[in-house]
This record gives sequence, C-alpha cells and structure tokens, in this order.
Amino acid sequence: MRRSVIYIFWVIFLAVFFSPQALLAASQKSHEYGDVVMGQSGKAGGSVAVTFRHWSHRAKFTCRLCHVDIEFAQEANETGVMEDDNRDGRYCGTCHNGKDAFSIEKCTQCHPRDSQAEKELNREAKKLFFKFKKGMPPAKYGNKIDWMKAEQEGKIAPKDFLPGVSFPDKDGMSNMRDEPRSPSLPGLPDIIFSHSKHVVWAGCGMCHPDRFALQTGKTNMNMKQIVDGEFCGRCHGTVAFPLNDCGRCHSKPVR
Repeated sequence: MRRSVIYIFWVIFLAVFFSPQALLAASQKSHEYGDVVMGQSGKAGGSVAVTFRHWSHRAKFTCRLCHVDIEFAQEANETGVMEDDNRDGRYCGTCHNGKDAFSIEKCTQCHPRDSQAEKELNREAKKLFFKFKKGMPPAKYGNKIDWMKAEQEGKIAPKDFLPGVSFPDKDGMSNMRDEPRSPSLPGLPDIIFSHSKHVVWAGCGMCHPDRFALQTGKTNMNMKQIVDGEFCGRCHGTVAFPLNDCGRCHSKPVR
C-alpha cells in the first residue's frame, strides 16, 4: 500500500511539474485564483491589460450564463472582445450597462491608466475578496471558498438567466445522478462525478457533446490530460477548485 501511495504521488507530481497551467494555478494566491489577464500590456498605445476576476463574477452568475449565453470562450483571450462589442451590449457590455453593473463608461474600473493605478486596483480587489470570503464556507485550495456549499446554503444565488440574452428553458431538462468511475491507478478511491453539482453552474452544453461523450464511461481520459487542461482540467485548475484538491473527486460519497 505504501509503495502504491508513493508511486501515485510521483505520477501526479511529474504531471503537474510538466504542466505550465498547473504550475501557474499552484502559485496563485487565494485572492488571485481564477484571475484572467485580458489582452497584453504594451498594446493599444501602452495601456495596461485588464484583469478579469472570476471570484467576483461567480458569486453573482453561473458559468453557463457567461460561457454559453453571452458567448465568452473558455480559453483566455480567445473571445476577441472589442470596445465596439461592449458598447453594443455584447460580452462585458451585456451587464456593464449602468443598471446590472457599473457602466463601461467607467473605463478605469477595469482599464488602469498606468502601473500605479493597476497596483491600486489590485489592492482594492484583494481587500474586497477577503471581506467577501469571511462569510463563505471554507475550502483547502483555490480561492479557499467552497462555492458549491455556498450555493447550497444560500450564501450566494448565482443568476442563470438574462432577459433578451438567455433562451427560455421550457423543458427544464436536468440530470441529477452521481456516476462512479474507476481510477486507472491502483490504490485511489473511486471517482464520483456529480451531475447535480455541475448542473447548477454549467448546465449541459458546457460539457456535452463537445468534450464528454453522452454515454457513461465512453470518454477516454487520464490524469495527464486533465492536468494539461483537457476534459475536467478545462475548468478545474483554472477557475473551479484545483487538481491538488484530490479528495473532492476521489471521494465516496462525493463532497
């Protein structure tokens, strides 16, 4: 048993070591976990890049609302957001209209004028994060917030519908079953995938049919692929709880 545990440790360690994405996630502090830099510094006349903070948005909206209804790509800087898009009410402009969120006219709320302004925005964001975190159920890794439990306990109520943007879901189709999967490495607990926990945030379309087969057990994947950002790793390790929180998946019953 001891040799199996040591073997598993080195497999995971080597997989993480050779994955830049996993290294970045592991180095992020709790208030920075999930942050995405939109655009590159030095472009557009030397303007400073925008930092999108997932934690402040996932406290208010589901992942599906932004990545399906509003059509943000799940890969950083693959959406191609332009100022005209926002002014026409697309992407960030869908909510940042002065009613649902502050207006895009308040440019410096997101676009710092210079490096000093960027530091000030970062300090303010850090202060707001830890103020928000105080009332949230704790977790070991990532933002160190158990977002699932926060939603279940009613501490947050992520919005999943925007009038004029979201398509009315009259069918109300949902899948609430938990599905066991056997790990490829011996000695690890079974993997329990919980549809009920994912449906709340992601719905069906973020995962099926592009990334995961519709039939149980028909998607061939391994931990190396996940650590490299494929399959579960598309979200876990970037925004959802990171891959070093092993017991959240290798757990029965699921936590």
